[in-house]
Amino acid sequence: MLSPFAQRLGTNYCPTDVEVLEIQNLISQALHQLLSLDSAVEKHEEDRKTLSSYIDEHKTLLSPVRRLPLEILSEIFMACLPTDRFCAMSASEAPVLLGHICSSWRALSLAIPQLWASLHVVEPLRYETAAEKVVGQRLDGMKTWLGRSGQCPLSISLHCSSGNHNLTTDDEWAGIVAPPLPPDLFSKELIPFAGRWKHLDLVMYPEGFMALANLTAADVPMLQSISLFLHTSYFGIDDLDSAQSGILEGPSLSGFATWVSGLNRSLPLQWHLLVDLTIEADPWEPGLHDEQALETLSCCPQLQTCKLSLYLSPGTQLRLCPVELRHLHSLELFVDDASESCPSSFLYQLRVPNLRKLVFRGGTLGGSLPPFLSSCKCLDSFDIEGTYIPKFTLRKILRALSPTLRHLTIRDVRGGPVAGVSGSLDNDLLALFTPSDNTQWCCPSLQTLTVTCPHQASDLAIQQFVERRMAMGGSNATPSLKRICFHFYRPMELDLKIGLKPFIGAGLEVDTMYILPQPVSPPESPVLPSMEPVESSIWGLVDTAPSDWS
Repeated sequence: MLSPFAQRLGTNYCPTDVEVLEIQNLISQALHQLLSLDSAVEKHEEDRKTLSSYIDEHKTLLSPVRRLPLEILSEIFMACLPTDRFCAMSASEAPVLLGHICSSWRALSLAIPQLWASLHVVEPLRYETAAEKVVGQRLDGMKTWLGRSGQCPLSISLHCSSGNHNLTTDDEWAGIVAPPLPPDLFSKELIPFAGRWKHLDLVMYPEGFMALANLTAADVPMLQSISLFLHTSYFGIDDLDSAQSGILEGPSLSGFATWVSGLNRSLPLQWHLLVDLTIEADPWEPGLHDEQALETLSCCPQLQTCKLSLYLSPGTQLRLCPVELRHLHSLELFVDDASESCPSSFLYQLRVPNLRKLVFRGGTLGGSLPPFLSSCKCLDSFDIEGTYIPKFTLRKILRALSPTLRHLTIRDVRGGPVAGVSGSLDNDLLALFTPSDNTQWCCPSLQTLTVTCPHQASDLAIQQFVERRMAMGGSNATPSLKRICFHFYRPMELDLKIGLKPFIGAGLEVDTMYILPQPVSPPESPVLPSMEPVESSIWGLVDTAPSDWS
């Protein structure tokens, strides 16, 4: 825009009074033009937004997911379900979340009964404010959920916390008068669906289980597994009569789990048909004794997977015949040794020729573990954790491992993050995994190695271990390492991810973590527990109305 003052612009020129009026007139004309341009820009911008929205909305119609066949979309929905637990009544995860995307997805999710065939329910704490309302909401939600499952086999988990027991008169502890809610409200609601139970997981008091007492084997034709963990009763009903456990006689029942205190040989289980057995010890009771464990296992010749909590004592009488479990491929033992100096004979009396996976927690069984491992000729995975694993014992254990072993985990937890405590794995033991002219090397088929608390194993020794193992990768009989995981309780000496970079580039996974030892500080004064009600999220999901997730 040409200005009569063009030569004066950008200078220190001072206009006259007449020129001031002329300049003001020029500015006024320019402002008018600017306002016209701004109006045009705003209009163009509005037109642009409208056109852009028009384009985006039409592009949405062409979204590939809209063109997926319902069969494929249904499979995608099923793949969204958790695989390591039962489904929870939560609006933040499948299947409920799927129905919140759009009306068509909601209609499809409600039309797939398999999405609703798994359910985990936690009974609300009954001493909370408005407990009766919360209980009613969760009951309604449970019935609505199961009603959507059609005729599918059901996997149901029902957990009652210890805070729900015997609170109707304990006003001082609860802080309020708990409503007189029956203990079997939730278990009763499961009875109409008993014919479709497939997997049942119950954690409750005997009073809640009594609602299921009249069920018989004919009522649970599809039941394949049941986990029955009954809390100790304050009312004197500490265990159930076998006549009140008819559901344990289900014709399809092959899996059973319970507390040590709940193990009763008079239970009407078909022990000889069990393929999965779990016997856990709660924090207030010891594990199974040697003879009790062996006697139980001898009645289960078809076992394939087993998890036991054991309290092994010295002097166990040797059986006339060892217990042989030819079909067992997975065994987890949680062991509390009564005496290391006079070891138990439990493992000496157990034969598992086809064992593939062994998880071991606790004591070292007074030296009976290495001979047991030597008899496991097909072992593929071994996971050991102990609060005290002497170096000489760990050496024997490593040498006893089968050449078929591919996955090894060692957790020496006695050190922890406390300064001045050393672990059992050192450079010498690490050298057992690589060939030597003088010694036979361990685990030639090793693919993954996980070690926690290797205080005395140096970063350099670990790097050399990997380099030697990977150098043998060309041999068909010796697969290369695929993954190593080391968690140290010491400072880093060298960066393994830099030293092993060529192997990482070739596919090796390297996971390292360094936790510096912390000085031991004197204990603080104890803090008195609060009498305020515990938040419900500790015991399960935050309560929501069924309308929020349905």
